[in-house]
Amino acid sequence: MSRRKKGQVVAAKKPPHQLSGAKLWCLRLISLLVVPLLFFSVLEFGLRLVKFGYPTSFLQRSFNHGANTFVQNNQFGWRFFGPRAARVPFPTCIRCEKPPDTIRIFVFGESAAYGDPQPRFGLPRMLQATLELRHPDKKFEVVNAAMTGINSHVIRELARDCAPAEADVWVIYMGNNEVIGPFGVGTVFGNHSVPLPLIRAQFALKRTRLGQLLDSLWQGSLKDDGSSRAWEGLRAFSRHKLSASDPQLAVAYRNFRRNLGDILATARGCGARVVLCTVAVNLRDCAPFASVHSDGLSESQLREWERFFNTGANAQASEDWRTALANFDQAARIDDSHAELRFRRGQCLLALGNMQAARAEFVAARDLDALRFRCDSSLNQIIREQALGEVVLLDAERAFAEASPDGIPGGEFFFEHVHLTAEGNYLLARLVGQKMEELLGLAQGTQWPEISECMQRLGYTERDKQLILSDMLGRLRDVPFTFRFNNEVETRRLVEAARALPLPDSLKALRASRAALEAALARWPYDAVLWEQLAEVRLAGGDLNGAFVAAQQSIEIVPSSVQAWLIYGLALAQVERYEEARAAFYQALTLDPEAVWARHNLALCLEKVGRHAEAVAELQRVVAHRPEYGTAWLTLGQFLEKTGRTNEASQCFARALANPVNQLEDLLYVARFCLSRGWYGAALTNFTVALERNPHDPGLHVEAGRALEGLGRVQEALQQYQAAIESDPSFVRARMLRGIALGKLGEHALAEKEFREALQLDPDLIEARVNLGVALYKQQRFDEAVEQFEEGLRRNPKDPLALHYISQLRARAPLLPRKQ
Repeated sequence: MSRRKKGQVVAAKKPPHQLSGAKLWCLRLISLLVVPLLFFSVLEFGLRLVKFGYPTSFLQRSFNHGANTFVQNNQFGWRFFGPRAARVPFPTCIRCEKPPDTIRIFVFGESAAYGDPQPRFGLPRMLQATLELRHPDKKFEVVNAAMTGINSHVIRELARDCAPAEADVWVIYMGNNEVIGPFGVGTVFGNHSVPLPLIRAQFALKRTRLGQLLDSLWQGSLKDDGSSRAWEGLRAFSRHKLSASDPQLAVAYRNFRRNLGDILATARGCGARVVLCTVAVNLRDCAPFASVHSDGLSESQLREWERFFNTGANAQASEDWRTALANFDQAARIDDSHAELRFRRGQCLLALGNMQAARAEFVAARDLDALRFRCDSSLNQIIREQALGEVVLLDAERAFAEASPDGIPGGEFFFEHVHLTAEGNYLLARLVGQKMEELLGLAQGTQWPEISECMQRLGYTERDKQLILSDMLGRLRDVPFTFRFNNEVETRRLVEAARALPLPDSLKALRASRAALEAALARWPYDAVLWEQLAEVRLAGGDLNGAFVAAQQSIEIVPSSVQAWLIYGLALAQVERYEEARAAFYQALTLDPEAVWARHNLALCLEKVGRHAEAVAELQRVVAHRPEYGTAWLTLGQFLEKTGRTNEASQCFARALANPVNQLEDLLYVARFCLSRGWYGAALTNFTVALERNPHDPGLHVEAGRALEGLGRVQEALQQYQAAIESDPSFVRARMLRGIALGKLGEHALAEKEFREALQLDPDLIEARVNLGVALYKQQRFDEAVEQFEEGLRRNPKDPLALHYISQLRARAPLLPRKQ
């Protein structure tokens, strides 16, 4: 062990290095930021690794036919509405790198811009047709980037997602949903009191999987904030009334201005030119959905107002326009903020020929409507003010007024409040096309195509019009349209339009539609939408092989179309190629996990191939996620019943009937099942709703009549059979059932007439001949009855009814006059 020598100097140890206060705080700050950032990054990576959550960008990168492509994201709306209520975008598939010879156009907006009720013939498709026919030497690519239910908060996010797509032109047609869309002041989707920066922060957070996890945990803790509900259309907003003086509207207008400004800035940033449109709405034929009085009216003032209003309404019903207007004017002196009052004044002024004053009243009625489903004057003014610099303004509100009778847009351009008819979409597309020619410096091509030429390009026929009218009639029978005082008038207008058209699945309609689509495809063979339409028509007409060939063609061009995969699967299932059909339904569910109809059909396929347990499991997934989907409950009950689980099946049937369905196919499925079970009341309920959609469908009238007969309501059944005959005088089954029902009431002479008419239409119908014999027998015209029974037995010697009456007649033979 060494020792220190005496006198040796030992160097002092250096003290450990000490950080300065500034450096120490810097390190602490870094650790506070980096460690959580690292933790959340790892968590985000882990969530993505296990495939938690959903993609959020409107356009998703894909690959098709050797090219990188953009396709629509069917889960885009989940961030704003939740999975159950979100609508899906229109299918699209475009190259990421725009071809140099292509003019690419994006259309942004809500349901009116999207093309509701049938986007195949909406503004984007009509714009495509108009431009192609006007400029046949150029290639146009119009992308439908609009969606049902959204507003400027969502469109701002959507537009940012579309910036990389190299669009030449953005068309913006938005404003109808500003109050009722996500975070609007009259919405059920999101808290409307949230400041704009927090709304945007929430949207940004939900772009991450971590944000989606936190959101799902938060939503799971809430009973109902709107995000867990299924899509209900405008019904969901019917309790959210706002007066025109409500200060919350100022917030909505301010947010709209800022969002629109950001959308236009995004367009500038990506080099897209902009056609910015004001929004046209139905002023003349859409009465307000709700009206409210001014605050502060006394009870006596309200009573006086109601007296004038009711007197005016009664005079208006008698078309005494001057008396009606005088009383409405008196009511307006007390309170002129009532939307319906202003609308009725507009009607009176219009009837008296004062167009300018009438228009002012209709505009006021729209702006005062307490259920704010239409773009109002303030929003349109903001749009006009934002059209600065290179942004081109299309004042569609003014243009529609100029194109309308008396300068007031109505039913000639709109189905109801905002959704455009074929004529409305054509007008708007032409107006946009004209602005685009100016914007892009396009040399004027041929003449602007007529609407009939555009309809041919899109494969639009009377069948499509009939299907659209059926959809719209279903809406008009529901809240909030039933709140409008003129709803019955508007409903009758659509009913009369539907009556003039052939039934959509009649041989005539199917042939015409098929011919139109095949002609369009001969000229535009790369149009996926036309192929999809042709697949639907072929499927409806029973050409199953042709249907899945056409659906396959559509899928080749746009692989992200859920509807095309559904048609493909249905066609395969109907030719008993169940495994291939099952794969098609799986693909539809991959594209849209919320496609319950695809899962329902998947379960049917699994059942057909004997995989009963899997079929039941799929249906249980449907009803667990969508407990209001009555059709799935019905099918589940049938599957359980087959295995002897009758108690569970009965519970399923009860749930099916407790959850009314809305789609026509579902209504008929439930109604016919109930009829087959003898549940006549439930069958009648569903047939009645179906008839509201298709009031001139003779088959539905017959089925409703059968349900009524089952309930013992024979007179009402006769009315249904008569309605069927009026719709189709050659409908043999309706005449047969009417004859039988008349016989039950003892009206044998009238019954005879129906059976003779049936035989005139179908001389080989044994049932008609035998029943004619019965009617003659009941009138004691025995010789004639014998002839009919003998002829029936000659054709079918074992007919029990004919044998029964022949035996009765033989027993009476001594009393009968003999033939000479």
